[in-house]
Amino acid sequence: MAFISNKDHVQGISILSRIIQTDLKRSLRPYGLNENNYFFIFFVNDHPGATQDDLTKTMFLDHSTITRAVIKLVQLGYLERHLDEQDKRVSHLYLTPQGQQLQRPLYEATKHAEELAFGNLTVEERRLIQPLLLKSALSHEREKEKNGSKYN
Repeated sequence: MAFISNKDHVQGISILSRIIQTDLKRSLRPYGLNENNYFFIFFVNDHPGATQDDLTKTMFLDHSTITRAVIKLVQLGYLERHLDEQDKRVSHLYLTPQGQQLQRPLYEATKHAEELAFGNLTVEERRLIQPLLLKSALSHEREKEKNGSKYN
């Protein structure tokens, strides 16, 4: 039995994060993906032509991390880059047919991880937790941006 402290409100989130990451890592390994870069496939599917800057704003990651992930996804054959007509420094991202085929397995992997983490919650509790977690994360990001430290 794990020791859960009533005074440590971060411990539960940390444990759930590890559960989700471990499950995603296992599920995504056959595709050459990890628990961080799979989301890029979903994002580009929903936003064809998105830029790396769009990913940076959405993922709350720094540019170098995004660049490395995009390079890997291009090498794996899941994404392709198209240079912007007006600004050659900007690349627009699109899924390849191989990347499009990942939609179903990625969806199933994320649903499985969600079920592991939140399967014991009621429908109402599940409906509440996601907006609350996002509210907290977005508030934290706004505070960092206001203080000039965008990604720390």
